[in-house]
Amino acid sequence: MGERIGLIGLGLMGSAMAERLLKAGFSVSVFNRTKEKASSLLAQGALWRESPAAVASNVDVVFSMLSTPSVLKSSSLGTDGILSGLAKNSIHIDCSTVSPEVTGFLEKEYMQRGCRFLHAPVLGSTAQAADGSLLLFVGGNEEAFHRVEYILQTLGKKIWYFPSLEQAAIMKLMCNSMIAGLIASLVQALVLGKKAGIDPRTFLEVLSFSQLNAPTLQLKGTAIIERNFSPRFFVEHLLKDITLLVEAAASLGVPVPVIEEIQKLFIEAKNSGWEKEDYCAVVKVLEQKAGIEVR
Repeated sequence: MGERIGLIGLGLMGSAMAERLLKAGFSVSVFNRTKEKASSLLAQGALWRESPAAVASNVDVVFSMLSTPSVLKSSSLGTDGILSGLAKNSIHIDCSTVSPEVTGFLEKEYMQRGCRFLHAPVLGSTAQAADGSLLLFVGGNEEAFHRVEYILQTLGKKIWYFPSLEQAAIMKLMCNSMIAGLIASLVQALVLGKKAGIDPRTFLEVLSFSQLNAPTLQLKGTAIIERNFSPRFFVEHLLKDITLLVEAAASLGVPVPVIEEIQKLFIEAKNSGWEKEDYCAVVKVLEQKAGIEVR
């Protein structure tokens, strides 16, 4: 393939994206704070680098998939950060879910050094990352976007371009607020039904025949019934995204009362020790209060 690619952040999504790029034939350099997470990728031909700067100095395009805005800023601008190793005119594409404020700040920092920063958060889970069917929201310089568009097409089945990085960030937060709303409605209904003696699988079946149905409802409903809370998206990460949305809405003067209530549910789940479980584990908060368990 053409350009050499780097990927920083090898969590569930970052690892799946790196594997997808490797299978597409790209040369991929990787870095993660814990090297053990790179072992599978290294066995598939990925190249290990000792820092974000080392990744950036060996590639033309750097992707990042990181947990929080602060981690993104330190990985980009800190000692041995991406920008310190990035050649002039090279591009950093961040796919993390972070605040609009941070993306705009980083774009200016990169421009001052003669580099480009694009924000390209993704919608989808590890399965979509693995098969290249993610949805991507790309914000930033249009020329830089078109330069890397063919790489992004390896990762996603559909790309939406926004002239503003902040718009791309807000779009991802909007989508994740829908995820939070769906799971909150689902767990509330399942716990209520269970308390009333209704088989939870009957509820899912009813949904499957209705206009109310959604793949997420069936997937997470089944996981709850089977008590499978192995993470595809952590409670703490969705809570982080909910909080980012609440903050962004406040800065724009937009009331978001529904998501503020859902935020409380996720805070309770985190405080109860379920932050590293899949986000459908928020059902446990309501189960404890109702004195039942959805099975």
